[in-house]
Amino acid sequence: MPDTVWDITHPGAPAHYGATGPGVDRSVKPDLHHTGGRVLYTRPITTPGDETVTIEPAHTAIAGPGLQVAAPGRAGATNNTVFTVGTSNATALVTREASRLFDILEAGAPDAQDAALPDPQYHPLLVRALLTHASNWGDWEPRLRRELGLSNQQARRSLTALLGYGRLDASRLGTAATNRAVLVGGGLIARNQRHTYDLPLPPSLRARAEWHRFTITLAYMVPTVGQLTRYRGAKVYFATPDTSLAGGDRTDAEHNAVRRGSLQHEIVQGTRTMVFGDGDAFPIHVECMDDAQRLRAGKTVRYALVVSVETAEETSTTIHDEVRAQLRQRISDRTRERIQGNG
Repeated sequence: MPDTVWDITHPGAPAHYGATGPGVDRSVKPDLHHTGGRVLYTRPITTPGDETVTIEPAHTAIAGPGLQVAAPGRAGATNNTVFTVGTSNATALVTREASRLFDILEAGAPDAQDAALPDPQYHPLLVRALLTHASNWGDWEPRLRRELGLSNQQARRSLTALLGYGRLDASRLGTAATNRAVLVGGGLIARNQRHTYDLPLPPSLRARAEWHRFTITLAYMVPTVGQLTRYRGAKVYFATPDTSLAGGDRTDAEHNAVRRGSLQHEIVQGTRTMVFGDGDAFPIHVECMDDAQRLRAGKTVRYALVVSVETAEETSTTIHDEVRAQLRQRISDRTRERIQGNG
């Protein structure tokens, strides 16, 4: 690398060219981070006594770094490329992942014994939830706490404004894993209603003081009120997860901020022993309340929910099969009850 440029960002770290800060009503923004290309900066000329310097991005379109993209060529050439950086690059890559998720959802459940995937009307919300579900702060949190000198009290709030829900891990999208079970759902909820979802607890996690993680992501779409600052006509959210049952603690985004937008993403992880019996479940309560205005009687809000439980491969490679077997048993029991009720 020439002496005329500075490389001042860590590989894989948040880029300095992306705006940061909370959204409307201090909600979590951005939803997630993804690769946008690395920037080099022109080394400034400094004089003794300067406390600050102004830096400018170096011109790297020809040799990089950055993301290599198609560009107009001379004399109509169609094979020209340049290196660029920016949030538009990240948006394009996330859009590609979203398209892949739509293909998976539209293909439907691969096995007739499994419950059908939610109706296509929920697919846009499900894709948004699935993308965020595969995101987390990872090693960004300890590094930024240290580099920014953040205390425990201020770190969670400051990092939420900087990182949103974290970095997208595309390897966790649309792929199965024996040590992870992912459940998706969707519904229509009215004002002051509560919908409860029960995630079957895998027996292989019982009474084991090993690392495990529960992740819950909710996305919803509501009518808007354009003339008000709080422009959403209603609020949908899930209640605080039972950290005692989960044997862990909340991590990543700040607790109050996650409920302020139309996307709620919470992670509970730990190594404490989980105590539960055969057939027990981890409950998730989805609720709806008025926000900017009263949601009229008969009106409903569409939402999508993604829930997962996972552990390390060294701990268990049967999580997926255990949860799937319990869900299939539920479907079988309900079918039998329905038949008996019609008999």
